[in-house]
Amino acid sequence: MKMLGKLSLLLLFLATLFTSYCNALPLSTHKRWIIDEATGKRVKLTCAHWVAHVKPMLAEGLDKLPLNDIVKQFPKRGFNCVRLSYATYMFTRYANVSVAETFRGLDIPQTVAAIEKHNPWVMNMTHLQAYEAVVDALDKQGVMMLIDNHVSMPKWCCDRQDQNGFFNDRHFQPREWLQGLAFVAHHFKAKRHVVAMDLRNELRGSRESSKDWYKYVRQGARTIHQHNPKLLVVISGLNFDKDFTFLKNKPLHLNFTNKIVYEAHLYSFTDDQGRWSMQPVNRVCASILDSAQNQWGFLMDGSNPAPMFVSEFGYDMTGGNDADNKFMACFKSYLAAVDMDWSLWSFGGSYYYRQGNVGADESYAVLNHDWTDYRDPNFSHKFQLLQTLVQDPASKLSKSRILFHPLSGNCTHVNSNKELVFGDCKSHVRWSSEGDGAPIRMMDSPLCLKATGDGLPPTLSKDCVSPQSSWRFVSVTGLHLATKDKNGDLLCLDADSSKLVTRKCICVDDDDSACLDNPQSQWFQLLTTNV
Repeated sequence: MKMLGKLSLLLLFLATLFTSYCNALPLSTHKRWIIDEATGKRVKLTCAHWVAHVKPMLAEGLDKLPLNDIVKQFPKRGFNCVRLSYATYMFTRYANVSVAETFRGLDIPQTVAAIEKHNPWVMNMTHLQAYEAVVDALDKQGVMMLIDNHVSMPKWCCDRQDQNGFFNDRHFQPREWLQGLAFVAHHFKAKRHVVAMDLRNELRGSRESSKDWYKYVRQGARTIHQHNPKLLVVISGLNFDKDFTFLKNKPLHLNFTNKIVYEAHLYSFTDDQGRWSMQPVNRVCASILDSAQNQWGFLMDGSNPAPMFVSEFGYDMTGGNDADNKFMACFKSYLAAVDMDWSLWSFGGSYYYRQGNVGADESYAVLNHDWTDYRDPNFSHKFQLLQTLVQDPASKLSKSRILFHPLSGNCTHVNSNKELVFGDCKSHVRWSSEGDGAPIRMMDSPLCLKATGDGLPPTLSKDCVSPQSSWRFVSVTGLHLATKDKNGDLLCLDADSSKLVTRKCICVDDDDSACLDNPQSQWFQLLTTNV
């Protein structure tokens, strides 16, 4: 009888879980959040980009693995969503052209042989059929999709003179663009996990103007909504998806605002990559984040906030790019602080044919060249918190704090010896703090964080009133968590392998333009969570 009771409870739990899963779509928006339309609970998009818009007009990687094996890797690697790109002409001009015909034109027989080995059904398909096969495989796996109109003419993107960048460019005629949006929105209407479409990737070029942006963005958004009102409509700004400042004075004004999401892109090279080595890291990071907030982050604030989706960012996952490494620790702090929805460039580690190169490598990819494992062996650890829901506007739970280290992706734990150590963020100590100058207390405990000296680990102490238990964020980034030792000298929390220590603060004087030491081991955040 007890066994039957336990079985009934298990079945009830599974039924509840299944019902919750089934109600997770379609998506809508509420203020700055993307939500489950049925329940109002937040859905955080953690996506990776899957390239399908370049000359071969076929989702990459089918020369490396069977399609289903690629698709299964998205949830395995912590992604619940794919930003799947296409070129407008794929569906307005080449929809019925066979994949085999396109690859014959590229003259890459070894790649064709590899595709036929792993996915023998592909070559006899049209481009539309092959794209739909990828959508169907993701749909079956339960992976959400954002269909991304990356370019019109299939090619590598982007530069200002490629005639693919702005409305009325040679390869960006509004009528054909709208025709493509209408086709995609209607054709994939029955695919449950196609949850969003964007209007266009990285608007740019000499024709850019806010006047035309309002005109054509409204037309494009209405076209998608007319053909599939369930979809989120993702809207890019000007200047390579980084500028929405014109919206400060003139809102977009659409009558289905609960489906509108804005998107932005940011990389270490977005403006001047060289400054990461030529200027103080704190100053560069603060400048980049201030600019991002001014150009697009402001849309999440104010009396009429909207969701912002960082649809492209990334880094060289071989670890060899110093600017990328510094940028990522900086930008991860921003993504974590606002619990941002995002899509990483890119997922797959190779291309069939890119800019004349057969089998080109993608150093910014999550996966290695063979699509079999992480390119960066520490990726999972670095991104685990970003792939986790941290804030939910519908949650009734009380708020607490997570002590997060952006450089490593670690969170704080307490070991059996009551020492503070680093570990993954799947479980972590929950803290409380009332702000700068206040103690940092363990939740449901009389203990708080107390410094003991330079180079020494902080302790958990009942002494929460001494100066060594008073913590504040310092430096222009606001990422150095500092206190004072018994002599009144400033000490900052620092990462020492798997342990935390306090050390003399690195480059926290905002006036010291000559300080080029890297302070990122001392960057910490107290993130607010209610889940």
